[in-house]
Amino acid sequence: MIQFHNATDIDGHIVHINEVTKENRAGHYYCVGCGGEMSAVLGDKREHHFRHKEAHCSWESYLHKLGKLRLKERFESQKEFIIKYYVEHHCDMSKGCKLEPIYKNQKCNRRELISLDLKKIYDTCEEEVTYKGYRADLMLSSSEHPEFEPIFLEISVTHDCEPEKLSSGIQIIEMKIGDEKDVLRPLVEEDSPYGRSNPEHPYDFNAMPPIRFFNFKRIYQTARPLERFWISKDDKGILRGNCIQDNLTCRNVGENHLDTAIFEVAIPAEVLYRNQKPNLYEFGMMKAINAGIDVRHCAICKEHNICILNYNVEVPDEVTGDKKLVPRQKRMINISDQELDKVAQASGCSYYSQNGFFVYRVLRNYQHLIFWEWKKAD
Repeated sequence: MIQFHNATDIDGHIVHINEVTKENRAGHYYCVGCGGEMSAVLGDKREHHFRHKEAHCSWESYLHKLGKLRLKERFESQKEFIIKYYVEHHCDMSKGCKLEPIYKNQKCNRRELISLDLKKIYDTCEEEVTYKGYRADLMLSSSEHPEFEPIFLEISVTHDCEPEKLSSGIQIIEMKIGDEKDVLRPLVEEDSPYGRSNPEHPYDFNAMPPIRFFNFKRIYQTARPLERFWISKDDKGILRGNCIQDNLTCRNVGENHLDTAIFEVAIPAEVLYRNQKPNLYEFGMMKAINAGIDVRHCAICKEHNICILNYNVEVPDEVTGDKKLVPRQKRMINISDQELDKVAQASGCSYYSQNGFFVYRVLRNYQHLIFWEWKKAD
């Protein structure tokens, strides 16, 4: 005989039989499926359960309704509503790619279980609503962003979603339920052959998994982020090096160049070189010099270690208190880039002489660093 372990109280909240004691067993309980009144059976010989006082409803209807209520309760009561499903990352440019020695195809072509918190996107869960002509068991939507496409949460006991609904393009998560414990399943797709032959239509309908994801994006083109160094002229005509991580990737590095740049170097953003992050500015400056670009910085000057900067400082007169200019000197090696614009200083210095050994040493130190180089045509 089928035993019902869940009912609703007078406020519509789900109550499991384990929450009922001899003290509160006399309360009013109602069937999740048909709404009929139930009584709590707390005997010593049989497993505790709820029993209809009169008519006995359909087990299928009971499970279906229980699944909807539990999912809705889960969404509304928890801070997170996590779903996990498999996607595939592909790169049609991986063969012969510069990044192949780093990733060895593990990141550029892979199958991955991704995790999403739907509470960050949706804040509303409605029961039995219609969208685009299809009725949802539960529908997640956003009150703040009504333009966001909703997600259907469907419960399957004996009848799966009809093919027309699945082919509608609506994102659908379907949960297969066979007993009361199944309603507590996490919304996680099983690791199985599903999706490996055709990720857009991932399931063999002869062997459906318990948690199914339909019309979710399954295939992603791999694009590894790159950091960009570039040389351009400022408003005074001085050549300067700059670094940024923007929208540059391994897929668009061949044509994605800044309008003002005359030279660029790109390196993988997530790669460590000799267990540390490469100094892209230093490397980029040396590559620019090696490419024949007259970009300057005091640290690259032969005279850097012995150079002395002469400057005047305003100080108050000890007698009159009036400010006067007093000459000062400071070794360039002791001056930080924050204290002095060493690019402008070097660009206007008549004694500047490039330190070829410094350039050679940096390039040699980074000789195995993977990079892309581009120079604007004259």
